Amino acid sequence: MSRQIKIKVRPNETMRFPSLCVNCSLPAAENMELRQRNGRTLRQVDVPLCDQCNAQLQKESGEEERLRKLGRLITVAVSFLAVVFLLLVLPSPVVLWIRMILALIGGAIVAGIVRWLFRGVINRAALPEKKAIRESARMESFSSRTATFVFSNESFVERFVELNQLLLVEM
Repeated sequence: MSRQIKIKVRPNETMRFPSLCVNCSLPAAENMELRQRNGRTLRQVDVPLCDQCNAQLQKESGEEERLRKLGRLITVAVSFLAVVFLLLVLPSPVVLWIRMILALIGGAIVAGIVRWLFRGVINRAALPEKKAIRESARMESFSSRTATFVFSNESFVERFVELNQLLLVEM
């Protein structure tokens, strides 16, 4: 069962995490980054992770690896085609180096979109253990004054609440 916790924390302020793995409660030596975007603002927080869970998080399934390689190939091919297409479409009176710069910018934008699309497909192909570790902690939302976290490990939640008692916000 997951539990939601809201604490008062501003950007660049520190909150305390227990030295337990957020997934399995073993002693933590590594970190897992949680990211949440709110408009143009990105909040990043590192939560503790044990060596075993970190190794599981780094492991890729065969499907994940295949999709990652396929994604790279398609990204390069589509961005190359976008550059060539833009070079042909842009009017010839424009100086060649300006056309080249505009075509490269267009190709880079297309490459970013293709990578973003493939990231979702790759994440869905992850091993179930990897998905469980990713879902053991997440940042639900944040503002300039608070952050809301969801943790699935009850012993981690108890220790986190204990360490951040003064920062808790009633929900």
